[in-house]
Amino acid sequence: MTEAFPSSVTELAQALVRIPSVNPDGEPGTEKTGEAQCAAFVARFLEAAGATAVLEEVLPGRPNVIGRFPSEPLEGGGQKPVVLFGPHTDTVGVGGMTIDPFGGEVRDGRLWGRGACDTKGPMAAMLWALWEVREEIPHLPVEVHFAGFMSEESSQYGSRHFAKHHARTTPLPSLQSPPACRRSSNTKAACGRTLRPLAWRCMAPGLNWGKMRS
Repeated sequence: MTEAFPSSVTELAQALVRIPSVNPDGEPGTEKTGEAQCAAFVARFLEAAGATAVLEEVLPGRPNVIGRFPSEPLEGGGQKPVVLFGPHTDTVGVGGMTIDPFGGEVRDGRLWGRGACDTKGPMAAMLWALWEVREEIPHLPVEVHFAGFMSEESSQYGSRHFAKHHARTTPLPSLQSPPACRRSSNTKAACGRTLRPLAWRCMAPGLNWGKMRS
């Protein structure tokens, strides 16, 4: 990464909140719209964690960011199932906010800023979990992919584009949010026992999901 590498999941969440990525539809409340800068940051983090990352432009200047981690073949052959970490990079508007929407301040045990809950905090937890187990990922009985979707807050252009272009090659369960991560601990029948600790690491220490303000 060209910028300073975060030293914790909290610093990563702060860095993401400080990147404006407001959905331009409706009333964004700022001229700092679009997901390109956030997607590029996420791509650099994924590459640092060992993934191959690409930006797929869905609308002009508004890409999805897609990462695929290396994966060793299964003993005896066969295709590994795929697990996709799928947060979104856009946020709702910032009109009427009484704090700096892009300040990323940690105060009174809370992370303050637009997207802290939806979904830059969860995305930071996913990315940090992948970073912590980056050396284990190739040996898992699943392939691990990441997709940061643009335009989740309106029209779902990012996820629709991904489904159109990747659905046939990515049959997957998806980890999308803190509750989804909790549910994923029960997917061992489909994904193998070693996915369980990976999924639980999405509930990364250092961020209190009940104390975020988006």
